[in-house]
Amino acid sequence: MISETDIGRRYDAQGYGPGLRYGIIEVTTRCQCACPGCYMVRRDGLNHGDMPLAQAVRILDLCREYTGRELETMDLLGGDPLLWPHLKAYLTILLDRGILPWVFTNMIAITPELARWLFEREIHVTGKLNINPDDPGNLELQAEMIGQNASVAKKMVEAISVFTDAGYRQPLFRAQNLIRRNNIHLVPDYYRWCLQRDIGTDLELMASGEPVDEEYFRIAPTPVELAVMIRKVQAVRSEFNLPPADVLMPHVFGACPFYDKGLYFAVNGSIRACSNSNVNLSHLDEDDPVRRAFESPLICSRLKLTKETVGEPCRSCDRWDRCRGGCRATVEGGGDPFGGYALCPLPHLSESA
Repeated sequence: MISETDIGRRYDAQGYGPGLRYGIIEVTTRCQCACPGCYMVRRDGLNHGDMPLAQAVRILDLCREYTGRELETMDLLGGDPLLWPHLKAYLTILLDRGILPWVFTNMIAITPELARWLFEREIHVTGKLNINPDDPGNLELQAEMIGQNASVAKKMVEAISVFTDAGYRQPLFRAQNLIRRNNIHLVPDYYRWCLQRDIGTDLELMASGEPVDEEYFRIAPTPVELAVMIRKVQAVRSEFNLPPADVLMPHVFGACPFYDKGLYFAVNGSIRACSNSNVNLSHLDEDDPVRRAFESPLICSRLKLTKETVGEPCRSCDRWDRCRGGCRATVEGGGDPFGGYALCPLPHLSESA
């Protein structure tokens, strides 16, 4: 069984030192949803086109030229990657080059044939789920969480069975829950539902590349509310004889593996530090774009970050070596790249949490 904690260290077994190791690629901006809290929705980034296959392959080549080796992983985001016409071709290329693909999808467009094709190639898939599907009264809330109607929400929930019927279970398959104020009360039930079906869980706090303000907390829960939720989730874990999970940000029980080891490549050619960062580090049309991006002041600040230089509450935290300051894009959005992750609920939990 792979827990959320493994999200923060899932690719470290290769033994590579510091440097560019992971890619995140925005293969399409097409999406059937408009989820409140999604960075693509906030920035009006949806439904503006697809990435050409040649561009997606060129990104792999540029990264290899810079590092001297292939990337370890490539996460496919959107929009929804299942709507990208080049999905199978690109996944095949990644596998042929020894790069581990990971598809992040709302699952609505999945078919039994595609699910089987993905499973046969052991493609990791992370879907979306914000409710306990066994309670039909939650369907309207799921629709609200994806900015759609109940019929679309039903398709999304039913798609889970398409994946599991094809053979998917954790660690190849997990359901990501973006925690917001409207669904935080259902997180323990969601967690229990996934554990009962051997589906991996991924709890994620809402990030923000812009300053966290009153508008953010109109959608996102407060650290105190998150602390209450965490206690309830830990109680669910005890029902399954699982030990308490370490609280690590920003995936609640897992740190971010990308913030100083990855780059985000957008459909429009811009390169950013991660999906939530809104700072363009370079562009594919520039000379040596990967070097310019990975050696930019923003990435250099992330690489220089230490427990001695980071702000509170991270400086006093005993989990720095595993968490390393939560979502740095959110912190940077507040203007101080060395600031602490103020959204962390850990200070509001007991020492045993």
